Amino acid sequence: MHDIKKLLKKYVAGKCTPEEQQLIEQWYQQESDASKADTSGLPFERLEKSIWQEVQQQTVPAAKRVTIHRYKLLKVAALLLLVAGAGMLMRIRRPVRENWQEIAASKAQPLQLVFDDGTRAWLNAGGKLRYPAHFTGTDRKIELLHGEICLDVKQDPAHPFIVKSGQINIRVLGTVFNVRNYPQQALLQVTVQQGKIAVRGDAGMQQLAEKEVVVLPDEQVTIHTGSQTFSKTTADGTAINSWTTGKLLFNNERLDVIALSLENRYGIQISFADSSLGAYRVTAGIETADSLSAVMDMLCLANKLTYAIDGQHIILRKQIH
Repeated sequence: MHDIKKLLKKYVAGKCTPEEQQLIEQWYQQESDASKADTSGLPFERLEKSIWQEVQQQTVPAAKRVTIHRYKLLKVAALLLLVAGAGMLMRIRRPVRENWQEIAASKAQPLQLVFDDGTRAWLNAGGKLRYPAHFTGTDRKIELLHGEICLDVKQDPAHPFIVKSGQINIRVLGTVFNVRNYPQQALLQVTVQQGKIAVRGDAGMQQLAEKEVVVLPDEQVTIHTGSQTFSKTTADGTAINSWTTGKLLFNNERLDVIALSLENRYGIQISFADSSLGAYRVTAGIETADSLSAVMDMLCLANKLTYAIDGQHIILRKQIH
């Protein structure tokens, strides 16, 4: 830790070591909002001019020339020297570099992990996630690259938990919720089991651009990433998250979403003889320990469907009466 007043004086005098100069410039980039401080009532222009004249008299070696606009930095330095002279000391903080890591759940096997804040996560089979080894800063952020995740977030109002997935950001203080990102279906779903979250779209999203949609328990937001539209409906949050307990409970779920869950669980490919079948709504309960054939038999019997297996490929059809 360095006294900012002393370092700024050395900087404007051209006497900083390379390490000190780098600290000043890193700090400036990190704290650039200081340049917007209110300088009304301060002899700022006079002090700035005095320091600038002093710097012009210095011969600074080429190796020590700054990589950012020196005049703008000196302007900030002048203001902060004045503030520090009034007794308000500031400390330089080295930028914290988050150690992001990437993890993928294997086919047929969900993965459970605990983040350093105590938040528990279940990453469904075939899913992929990015997260920092240690949360730093004002929020806790992770990124679901694709697949499905269930989160039981440790409550910390001072540090909101943020899940980014595609063009969507989900903000939460403490809750249990589920996120599905299926690029194959151009579909992203967020379902709340407990608590409350807010879903926000990036600027590129049409209906969700720069606004938040609040999602309460047993509500689900479905974002169609192709058309960039969304809808909010009721959903059984407990059933949606049942896969974390070794079950697959589908309560009026779309068949194409169920097919993706089964593909990841059993390492197969499922297609539909009729493309309209993807939107077919299905209610079923499956034990993940059951064999594939037992699951398909139960699913088809309960929903008037038939299937044919060709190696690792399953074709689903409507039952013909």
